[in-house]
Amino acid sequence: MTSVASVTPQERILQAATDLFSEVGFSGTSTRDIARTAAVNDATVYRHFSSKKDLFAAVLETELRKLSVRADLLMHVTNAEDFQSALRIIFELLIEALAGQPRLLRLLQFSVLEFGDIMQPLYHKYLGELLDGAAAYLESSQERGPFLSGDPRAMVAAFATTVVGMQTLYPLFGGEQLPGLPTGDSAEECSKLWHAVLFGNQRV
Repeated sequence: MTSVASVTPQERILQAATDLFSEVGFSGTSTRDIARTAAVNDATVYRHFSSKKDLFAAVLETELRKLSVRADLLMHVTNAEDFQSALRIIFELLIEALAGQPRLLRLLQFSVLEFGDIMQPLYHKYLGELLDGAAAYLESSQERGPFLSGDPRAMVAAFATTVVGMQTLYPLFGGEQLPGLPTGDSAEECSKLWHAVLFGNQRV
């Protein structure tokens, strides 16, 4: 176990900033709050990070680094037997990457709300492989038939929004947390939902 004494001031600042930013966002957090929580003075915060925005970016990147995109699943997307099978794999990838990261989900939401697309290079650095692979499959599906239309990248973003929404918005409408399901079962439910939305009763 790491002792408190062995944790550097920079690590304490990052930890404090992660806790605060993920709870109340960028605008709701001051560097003074971060310094107090990290048990350092304001000058120490700025010695390690040139601005609060740079500190937020460092926090976001630290959390994004914890994501893991399974290369084996990503490969299976392109080899899927049919569109619903591909959808299931795409949702399995998204759920494994995002659903177990509540702090990251909140940070991403605050990031989009408060910074727009400024942090987009960071998102793509860590989520790009997943999003590009899924979008490439959707694009190839468009070329094989007229049944699927729209921007493939926008569709993948909509799929990711479904995963995030199930984790963060469901309690607002359902009145309680969504019952935990194994990743495969959750992916199956999401893929059925989107298949119905896109194709109704068509077999694709």
